[in-house]
Amino acid sequence: MSIRIKLILVLSTVLIMAFVSTSLIAYMVSENRYRASALNEILPLLTSNILSEIQRDLMMPIDISSLMANDTFLKDWALAGEENASQVEKYLKEIKDKYGFFTAFFVSERTGRYYYHDRILKTINPDDSHDVWYYAFKERNVDMDLDVDTDEASAGTLTIFINHRIVDYEGRFLGVTGVGLSMDSISQLLSEYEDRFGRLVYMVDSNGLVQAHPDISLVESASIMDAEGIGAVASDILAHKDSSETYEFDRKGRRVFLEVRYFPQFDWYLIGEQEAGDSPGHIRSALFTNLAVGLLATCIVITVVIVVVNRFQGKLEALVMVDPLTGVANRRHFLETLQAEVVRAKRYEHALSLLMIDVDRFKKINDRHGHLIGDRLLGILTETIQDSLRDSDTLGRLGGEEFGVILPETALDVAVIVAERIRAGVSARSLKEPILERLHTTVSVGAASMRPGLTDYEDLLRRADDAMYRAKADGRNQVSVGKRVHTEG
Repeated sequence: MSIRIKLILVLSTVLIMAFVSTSLIAYMVSENRYRASALNEILPLLTSNILSEIQRDLMMPIDISSLMANDTFLKDWALAGEENASQVEKYLKEIKDKYGFFTAFFVSERTGRYYYHDRILKTINPDDSHDVWYYAFKERNVDMDLDVDTDEASAGTLTIFINHRIVDYEGRFLGVTGVGLSMDSISQLLSEYEDRFGRLVYMVDSNGLVQAHPDISLVESASIMDAEGIGAVASDILAHKDSSETYEFDRKGRRVFLEVRYFPQFDWYLIGEQEAGDSPGHIRSALFTNLAVGLLATCIVITVVIVVVNRFQGKLEALVMVDPLTGVANRRHFLETLQAEVVRAKRYEHALSLLMIDVDRFKKINDRHGHLIGDRLLGILTETIQDSLRDSDTLGRLGGEEFGVILPETALDVAVIVAERIRAGVSARSLKEPILERLHTTVSVGAASMRPGLTDYEDLLRRADDAMYRAKADGRNQVSVGKRVHTEG
């Protein structure tokens, strides 16, 4: 059974069992407690369901922003000098469109540029009040936080920004990336909860300031510390983060029951309010409605998961395994394949050979003609090398202008023939491709082979790499293996 099917089955089982179990327990507890005339004890059960709904709807943006912060493409692009802004703009737009976010962004520590999903929005400045969030987040030295602010790129739309710190492979700060959710959509979501569950639902930060509310005019302007009724218990509400709490107070002559849950991912408090006066029939109806809607939502989520997993599994695997410039295996996938082939060759006592290929004087090409020409050249060379290989062979880009070729069930003498065919093919290709004719590109190739049971993959890689460097040292445009050298002419 594939990992994809296992994921779908496990997720489906957990969703169904968790929701059905929670809903059934909630129903039985609600009935028993209502008979004891403890109306305020019913509220936590429904708030739990609301919290589950909110986590389902709001945790995805947090997870996606975390994936962006750990995306090697974004890190490598920033570390490479942010040469092509359109690449990161395309990346941000794909994130935004794929998951339906209001915005997606990246702010560079090195250049100060605020990359948006369709342009460079601005260069941040510590004197700009809209940019204070960046410097405050950097100073706090935390991995993630949320910020409610206006979005300059959309005429000041109130937005919840989910910010994630991005660091390089040595832990050095590269900037901030993340996504934004429009406050209009959050307010609409909370309004839907109010309609479905019959209670007002909103969220406040650790200072009591309203951060999300069905009435958007209250966001970032109202505080529970100053509100009528709830202000009397506001300090106690904000003092509890490790458990749910139930409160009651009077507001405009009516008794209000209040349930508070701490939302650690946001560092916010979820507050559900309900005025007293519900009847048992109303509660049972609400619970059964919640059960039906929840089961329907679970079925929809499962269907969406199946569709999304099936649609994007291949793309995700490609991001992990394929070099984006040349379309061949990246270094990680290539080394994993080599290790597996060595194990297989040892087990079945089959031959295995490895070629290491380096483009001669590639740095000079980049320096003289630019990286776009260099990238085009690597693409053409990749096609040329691929033309000389079998379907069972594996071509990978190991970094820069260096490539590797795994030749399963191939002895060293045959590997040398393949290497010479690649070398000659690259040299001959310059007569056909205008870009290569002008550059007259050649390659140096090192070949190594293992004897079954006597070589590990690191030793094979080292010997092929040494042979390749020997070919370069002996004049380039050569195939080298040990002391035997095969050269043009």
